[in-house]
Amino acid sequence: MNRKKFLIIICSLLLIFALVFCVLTTSQALLSIGVETDLSAEALRWTIIGAIGSWAGSIFGAIALIVSLFALWFPQRVKIKVSVSTGSMMSQISEIDKVDAYIITVKNVGMKPISITNVYLHFGNKKQGDIFVGMLNQSSILQAFTPTFPQRLDQRESFDYYLLRDKLNAALDHYEEKTPIGTPLSIRVDEVTKGSQYYKTKWTLKTFIGK
Repeated sequence: MNRKKFLIIICSLLLIFALVFCVLTTSQALLSIGVETDLSAEALRWTIIGAIGSWAGSIFGAIALIVSLFALWFPQRVKIKVSVSTGSMMSQISEIDKVDAYIITVKNVGMKPISITNVYLHFGNKKQGDIFVGMLNQSSILQAFTPTFPQRLDQRESFDYYLLRDKLNAALDHYEEKTPIGTPLSIRVDEVTKGSQYYKTKWTLKTFIGK
């Protein structure tokens, strides 16, 4: 059972306990009014006020505990932001002026440090396979800019994954045979504690094969 489900169960039990306590308190207050009890308006008013006070105290106590639990849980959440863009890099090779690239940016937007173990491309639903791009930059000018995994990211830290535009376009060209050209692109990010997560983008297969 993960932390989120556990907290939901605990919060639900606390609310149920608070409601049961309130009902029991009110029942006791009503049962305490016997035949010999002074049923004057003043006495009845104070009995009702006492019951309401017990209700309010129990409910506010449960709310305070729930808020404390969530305050403890939220900083531990893994929150990742993924974006894709295009860009160019100046080449240090005289024959090549610049290198066009796709850029995948992975950023830690949570408070907890994270560790990224890999990044994949993905088209369509989760039943379709992921595309491993780790070898795409091998023996190319962008090999030095390819991140090594695992990548540890503290709060607000990020890294860029550069992919050669021409090589990726060529690698995806045959996908049109089995994948509709309008199929959306997702980025799969593997994180040590959260596992594999898919982040949707506004790009499609058409972005890469340009037809």
